[in-house]
Amino acid sequence: MEPRPSSAADDLDLHELFFRLRQRWPLFLVSLLLAGAMAFLYLRVKQPVYAFRATLLLGDQGTGSKQAQELLKILEVKDKGSKMEDEIGLLTSADMVRQALDRLPYEVAYFAAPKTWLNSYKDVQVQERPQGAMPFRLLPDPNAPQLTDVRIYVEPRPDGQFRVRAEADKGRLFSLPTGELIREVLNPHIDKVVRAGDTLRTPLFTAVLLAEPGYPTDDDQQERYFVLLHDAGSLTSEYQQHLAVRPIDRESRIVELSSKGGVPQKEIQFLDTLMSVYVQNDLRAKNQTGQKTVTFLDKEIGHLSDSLRRSTAALSTFRAARGVVDVGAQSASGIQQQGELQMQRARVSTNRKYYQNMLAYLRSHQGAGQLAAPTSVGIDDPVVNNLILQLTDLNSQRAVLGMNASLENPMVTILDERIRVAKESLTQTLANMSRAADIALRDLDGQLGRVQSTMSRMPENERQLATLQSKSDFNDKNYQFLIEKRAEAAIALATNATDKKVVDVASMNGDGPMAPKKSFVVLMALLAGLLIPTGITLLLDKANRRIQSKEDLSRITTIPILGVVAHGTKQDKENMLRDPKGPIAESFRSIRVNLQYLSAGLDKKVVGVTSSVPGEGKSFCAVNLAAEIALSGRRVLLLECDLRRPTVAGYFGLESTCTEHGLSTYLMGLSTFDDCRHESGVRNLDVICCGPIPPNPTELLEGARMTELMAHLRQHYDYVLVDTPPTGYVAEFFMLLHHLDANIYVVRQNYTDKGLISQINELHQEKKIKQIYMIINDMHFTKTYEYRYKEKAYTYGY
Repeated sequence: MEPRPSSAADDLDLHELFFRLRQRWPLFLVSLLLAGAMAFLYLRVKQPVYAFRATLLLGDQGTGSKQAQELLKILEVKDKGSKMEDEIGLLTSADMVRQALDRLPYEVAYFAAPKTWLNSYKDVQVQERPQGAMPFRLLPDPNAPQLTDVRIYVEPRPDGQFRVRAEADKGRLFSLPTGELIREVLNPHIDKVVRAGDTLRTPLFTAVLLAEPGYPTDDDQQERYFVLLHDAGSLTSEYQQHLAVRPIDRESRIVELSSKGGVPQKEIQFLDTLMSVYVQNDLRAKNQTGQKTVTFLDKEIGHLSDSLRRSTAALSTFRAARGVVDVGAQSASGIQQQGELQMQRARVSTNRKYYQNMLAYLRSHQGAGQLAAPTSVGIDDPVVNNLILQLTDLNSQRAVLGMNASLENPMVTILDERIRVAKESLTQTLANMSRAADIALRDLDGQLGRVQSTMSRMPENERQLATLQSKSDFNDKNYQFLIEKRAEAAIALATNATDKKVVDVASMNGDGPMAPKKSFVVLMALLAGLLIPTGITLLLDKANRRIQSKEDLSRITTIPILGVVAHGTKQDKENMLRDPKGPIAESFRSIRVNLQYLSAGLDKKVVGVTSSVPGEGKSFCAVNLAAEIALSGRRVLLLECDLRRPTVAGYFGLESTCTEHGLSTYLMGLSTFDDCRHESGVRNLDVICCGPIPPNPTELLEGARMTELMAHLRQHYDYVLVDTPPTGYVAEFFMLLHHLDANIYVVRQNYTDKGLISQINELHQEKKIKQIYMIINDMHFTKTYEYRYKEKAYTYGY
């Protein structure tokens, strides 16, 4: 018998795996061919994608020229700074990207499709080109709705005209500058001819077509050209997805801008334009504070200039009218004291006016981030400075966050609350300082009253001259002070510079496209061509419910295997009885030896041969095993008990002989034993065929004549092989069990379902069958790993 493994092996046998895969080599061949074809088509169809890089310095976030600040000490405020994440968020925001795209003619994308076999049905092999690399240029009307995301084919004609065609199932009309959806269009259709330079006007598309100067003419027209229109919103979203910004180092303020696309000129222009817009916006924002300071000082200087002119004129008129040239020594001290008090009062009044202006500004505006610093007009209060600086910084953070976040964002809510608290604190501080200025003004007015009372006792001319002189000096000093500050602010504004700087302009990474990589695509195709059929093979093996080898049987039952019958051609099977040579004959010799070894010293003369269902080869095995035993010198009788589907007569050419007499007629008492028994043509082998098919096979097989027949056969033959009915369909097999000394259960490779073994296995485990052995029929040695070594073994000696 064949040795049986005690348990199924859990370890993966690579040699067995390769053996199974080798059996599926046509699947691998087809898979590799398909994967190679798909890789070839992908490389032909996929447009190359290039990577681009640029670097930008964000600086230290100062508010202007640091040299001018150190030299003139203007606006002494601390460096507010800015987080790197905020700068990156601002740089990649939709508003910044859109500002850059507004400067570029990217609302029209140009494509060329070569007239190749790949594009014979549909243009799948296309290449995007920059403006200027096509025989025409298209200028869409920004004020008219345009058909977007639909291929608009443009065909140049020799007469200088262009044919414009478009056909689609659905399209959308957008306003290109605003990105507003006008309406959706079903089955849009355009087919117009327009002369170069003229405006093509249709309800779906309005544009001017211009011939590209210097572009070579192509009379053969080996390419088809089409354009796609993109609205501002979709274009911004597309470039935002391609854009990535990151610091080059953890502590560095230099960021790297990277992008990818199929048209190098467009991506380089986009990165350079984006950096230029970002730098210009930063400089513009920093100049706003200086411009507002200069405007405020100009307004104050204008008012003070009028006061100075009137006071100087009044003093000159008084001197000329009264003939007074100098004042006496008695009035010098009073005049000096009065002048100082008036100067202090003017400063306090100016501060009070500034505080009230700022209060009014805060109460009438939601944001206070654009207020001029108090030191720009001579007021240096650290509390007010710090509050304005805090409010300005919070407004800047709120503006940056508002570009990419909604009003419901928790960060926006926190910043709004902090801005409200800062505004209230600044408003309260300014109100307190305004009240303190009122108190100081009242005190200075009292002091001036006392000084003026003293001066009134002086001679009238002296008193009036002193008053006019004091007023003139006061206006002159204030005027000079504001002129000086105005010059400082103008110098700061003129020398103001951004701390953002382009370090490296945009350039391509590497010498070629980043995708598709030919070697990578080929590798992936090779892996797919190998892994897919491998997976299919393993899946089919796991899903296969049919018996393939003795290992499959060992996982289901412990019934020992008597042997295997090799697969053979139809001619081999027909020649078995006449010329018992070849793999099939050697298989049955091996089974006969194993069976005789088991029968040595035992009374196992009657052997039943059965299977689960028809088609597994039980009759074929019974006939050939009986013939093999008979050729070994034993007297053998083959008894066909399958009274429903008899086939034994056909193996020996006894169809006509067995039509009248057989087992069925013997059991019914219509024939004698000698009438039923026939010579098979094989030495020492007799056959009892079924005979006429009876209407009641079950009753015949369980009758007394069947028992008498089996007793008679035991006395006159060395072996009786009984071809029994299948166990899975009828019950006759179980009626014959008490007549059988041993049972051979036939399963067929790649035919018998594993679930059919359960019934006979239960009978074996419950010991309801005396002796049972299994034969695997129709074994393909070349397709079975465990019997691969027998592929040519049976040809030895022939």
